[in-house]
Amino acid sequence: MSYFQILVDMKRRIIIESPKLGEGIYSPDEVAEILHLPYHKVKALIRGYWDTATFGTRRNRVINFLGLIEFYIYYYLRHHGWSAQKIKKLHTQLSSSFDTPYPFASLKIKTHRRDQDQKVEAWIDHDGRLIQADGKLQPSFREFIEPFLEQIEYGEDLLAKRFYPFKESKAIVIDPKKQFGQPIIDGNGVRTEVVWKFHLGGESNKAIASMYDLTEEQVEDAIKYHLQAA
Repeated sequence: MSYFQILVDMKRRIIIESPKLGEGIYSPDEVAEILHLPYHKVKALIRGYWDTATFGTRRNRVINFLGLIEFYIYYYLRHHGWSAQKIKKLHTQLSSSFDTPYPFASLKIKTHRRDQDQKVEAWIDHDGRLIQADGKLQPSFREFIEPFLEQIEYGEDLLAKRFYPFKESKAIVIDPKKQFGQPIIDGNGVRTEVVWKFHLGGESNKAIASMYDLTEEQVEDAIKYHLQAA
């Protein structure tokens, strides 16, 4: 029996298999905000995303935390001309190789290289470039993907555990086990949205910091996070 909880809409039609508590759940607008991607593109692409980490109807898809991490790589490959079918095939191959349904969210993706003995549609060469079956090289995997992978903290199972949306700072974190996976201030647990709302209400950074036992730098980072997403 599946571990998913079955939810039903008003017409009694099954519409979503919900992720478990601690997996996080993200709508397209939240995906766009966290990953700093254009909302309209996220909304369009998430409909063609595979079912491993997506839930809901075709029109109203949501994804879990590991799906959030995988989606960035999916987005990158689609942006560079890969079809959804080709990406799914690569995903399936890597899933078998890495022994996980979330290979794009695995630490192994950072070190994996093309196995010349395996017949695959696409792999990664020693220079970090993706290779298609016809031998054509895609844009550098390292150049576009590895900076993103550096923002991820991995667990003992080698899967993504936490994500830091700022490349230059770990002040803000996405942790699926805390605050339902919403952006929080690391070490404190205060949701950035709370800080943002007080900021919009005219409170000073110093006052907000005092209310939630934060530093003014943490308050500034929380505000910066939402300014970038605006």
